[in-house]
Amino acid sequence: MREMQEMAQCVAVNEGFVPGSQGVDEGRNAPQQPSDAAVDPKIHKVLVGIALKGHTPPSSYHDRMLMFQYLGERQAFDEAFHKSPRYQFGLGAIGEILVPYAREELAKSAIALGCDYLFMVDDDMLCPPDLFFKLVRHDKDIIAPLAFTRNPDHKPVMYEVLDGYDPTTKQPYYQKRFVMNYPRNSLVECDAVGFGAVLIKVDVLKAMSTPRFMGMQECGEDITFCYKAKRLGFQVFMDTSVKLGHLGAPTVITEDYADAWVKLTPEQREQMYGRYTKYPSQELI
Repeated sequence: MREMQEMAQCVAVNEGFVPGSQGVDEGRNAPQQPSDAAVDPKIHKVLVGIALKGHTPPSSYHDRMLMFQYLGERQAFDEAFHKSPRYQFGLGAIGEILVPYAREELAKSAIALGCDYLFMVDDDMLCPPDLFFKLVRHDKDIIAPLAFTRNPDHKPVMYEVLDGYDPTTKQPYYQKRFVMNYPRNSLVECDAVGFGAVLIKVDVLKAMSTPRFMGMQECGEDITFCYKAKRLGFQVFMDTSVKLGHLGAPTVITEDYADAWVKLTPEQREQMYGRYTKYPSQELI
């Protein structure tokens, strides 16, 4: 993890992706070893990356500690019972620098450490502890849970990306459009997702030239990354059945709060914006 230690204000935990059972009191708390101990499971390495923006709210810090506790317990349990596949987790956190650069450094470290996944969660999001497992089950190149913008009108961070050409500069460009009529409780393919939380296969990172998260368009680093990945043939999805809270001041922006703010039912959204048909979706609930 030497590279991560050299990052600006970067800290890393579980540097060598040490098997999770090391921290378990085997005499009292560890599950009894199964009889088929010779099983050789497929082990995937996951870098949990946090691009810290500074002044992490206590509620988010507590939320992330619960997530790390869950990941550690799940890693220990799956190792003890020789689950296949199973996952080993490492932690990287970078703060007080430009967020696109922080994401770039996390991606670089995920590749250098031989990881299979980069799982990024921002420090202003409230997430279910098992968020990683809710996303990885879909086996997609890039997948995110449902989240909303902090500021009104609290829009869902699922996007269509529109290509264009500027005849004055003679340059192509692209711009985002929010998918306001997103399919609910479904697995939805889309053009781009917000990176409040996102799971990315490292194969995607390896295929992309650097910088992956920076560009000259008037879009965030998340949309820039997804746009570049889509052009390489990778797919982007959102699981709208997995819902995050975006910390406001002091409101937590959730799907229910966003619905109450815009005062539109799902039926009224569809009437106003039309049905989302750019890609097929799979209802999950």
